[in-house]
Amino acid sequence: MKRSNIAKRIIDMSDIILEVIDARMPKDTRIKSLEHLAKRKNKTLIIVLNKADLVPEDFIEIVKDDFSKEFPTVYVSSKTRKGSKTLRKYMKDYSPEKEKVYIGVVGYPNTGKSSLINVLVGRKRSKTAPMPGFTKSIQIIKLSKRHYLIDTPGILVPEDENLLAILGAKRPEKLEYPEKAVGMLLSKLSKYFVKKYYNVEFNDISDFLEKIADKFNYVGENRLKRAAIKVLDDWIKGKIKGYWY
Repeated sequence: MKRSNIAKRIIDMSDIILEVIDARMPKDTRIKSLEHLAKRKNKTLIIVLNKADLVPEDFIEIVKDDFSKEFPTVYVSSKTRKGSKTLRKYMKDYSPEKEKVYIGVVGYPNTGKSSLINVLVGRKRSKTAPMPGFTKSIQIIKLSKRHYLIDTPGILVPEDENLLAILGAKRPEKLEYPEKAVGMLLSKLSKYFVKKYYNVEFNDISDFLEKIADKFNYVGENRLKRAAIKVLDDWIKGKIKGYWY
């Protein structure tokens, strides 16, 4: 996992860290090193299960209950604003006893950090407040009398480019072997979701890509690569309704 300079700065300066993860793949988008760092620095960390609109509520409740054993956990949908009131309550309830409480948003690419910031900020984006030590590129938004949101997400990047592609942080066509990313996806995702969306039966990754290539009439020596790019693109866009834990 790589930390950008801005991500490091946000982690250091925040009193509360919102770790935003993808509710479709909650364990794989948790950043354990970030959580350990937050503990070492005595930071309050709240896990935010984002994209809750893409998974069944009974599934996300199970995940929430499990993660809550370690950190306060809430699920939200930046798209529908579901859970935003609960998140605000958590931010208030778990705030340290300070005159000003600064809140940072961090996580892997494409987990919905910027969208979450927009939900929390609403129309308050123009109300900025200075904070010593921050660069000009980082804006501070006053949310309440005590709470200030860092209006810049901290992006932490996984080393594995296949996971990057599954997250939607690297375009599938930029991968040398997108077939490997599809292999990772299918090793996590139940065949049920894939079969349901594409209406195909398959035995393994090679068989699957062959049938996808046939289904979409891909021909030529790159037909399987094109099929893999198609599958990854459909997943990134949320067309394949699936999740894993």
